[in-house]
Amino acid sequence: MDSKWFTRMVEVAVLTLAMAAVFQELEKPKEERTWHGTVAGIFPYDFRIPTFHRFRDSYWNPHDERVFMPEPFGIGWAINFHALLEKLRIIGETYLSEEEYLMPGRHMKDILMQAYEAD
Repeated sequence: MDSKWFTRMVEVAVLTLAMAAVFQELEKPKEERTWHGTVAGIFPYDFRIPTFHRFRDSYWNPHDERVFMPEPFGIGWAINFHALLEKLRIIGETYLSEEEYLMPGRHMKDILMQAYEAD
């Protein structure tokens, strides 16, 4: 019973935000309506026809470090999985110390030592 109450409250909140976003756009003169922005300066909305590029930029954007991006359509946030995986250090550049970067690897060191000892 408690989970139904919570679910209903979330539904009412989302519907209220959607209505506020629509009314916010309708209050503007017709030529100034963009159908995307924020409600109360916090909750992003976008009611434009979604495009592949907006979906890609919301869910996989290597050029933005934010994990939570505005939804490509509707109200709320999407998860930028590229940024999330980078922050979890699952993807991204591996860290190399200055010595590891400048010095040859173990295999190369062995070859150089063998060549040095042969002289």
